[in-house]
Amino acid sequence: MTWQLAISISILANVVTVLVQRHYAQKSSAPATFPSAVSYVLGVTPIALLAGLLIFPNDITWSWWLGLLLLIQASSMAIANWTGFEAAKRLSVAPRQTIGCLSIVTAVILGWSVLGEGLNLAQFAGGILLLIAALLAIWAPTRNMDQLTKHVHIDAVVIAVISSVALGIVLVTEKAIAGHMQIGGVFLVGWTSQTAAMVLLAMKDMNKENIRKFRRYELKWSTLMGLAGGITGVFYVYAIVHADNISLVTSITAISFPLAILAAFLFLHERENKLLMWLSLLLGFTGILITSL
Repeated sequence: MTWQLAISISILANVVTVLVQRHYAQKSSAPATFPSAVSYVLGVTPIALLAGLLIFPNDITWSWWLGLLLLIQASSMAIANWTGFEAAKRLSVAPRQTIGCLSIVTAVILGWSVLGEGLNLAQFAGGILLLIAALLAIWAPTRNMDQLTKHVHIDAVVIAVISSVALGIVLVTEKAIAGHMQIGGVFLVGWTSQTAAMVLLAMKDMNKENIRKFRRYELKWSTLMGLAGGITGVFYVYAIVHADNISLVTSITAISFPLAILAAFLFLHERENKLLMWLSLLLGFTGILITSL
């Protein structure tokens, strides 16, 4: 399989993940840490074990540096999933995905500065456009709001920004981890450490009342979210390992942002008509095209 085909499958699976997360988050009454943890235990981890043990080679070269990278990746992913699910409750797909462009900017900058994977002028210019698009998305919905609603919106934006930046850190550390092991090891060690971190984070909300809230409906949708996310991740990791340029691959995956917004328009009936919101989407899509050149 070529890395181009792998990243295409990953993009489509990511759009499905976004729709499932948004639909589920709006109806979930459980703490945001629970769906994230359960989705990894029942959805992502089985896919990781299947891919790591039966499909891909998994030889690992252990070192203290690898242990540190795994710790950074696991804790960042736990934060990204927790805050991402909370943001999905409060923000519709359009602003959430546009703010999510910050994960691309974060990954590209860290890939350039930490991993030494250079940016050309087009990638740099595209990253600037993506950042401007995210800033417009943050500001646009605050127009014509009363103070209470505006405060809630700002809180949601801050949560979405934290999630996006944390995810960008995950993407870069995952590429660094791949330099110490074969691709199957990324799934076996990297993803199971993420699962452990999310379960530990969920422990802070563990009590009888919250456990009662997590019923069959929550279990079903958490599992679906995890399976879709696992498929997204497997093909993404395959692509970054075989393309060997996380800045380029991650920039290409940004096409999932406008695709997810279109899917939300069609399937979730979310309508975003504000001028600045659509301007931010136009700039974001332009930034994606330029960055991918």
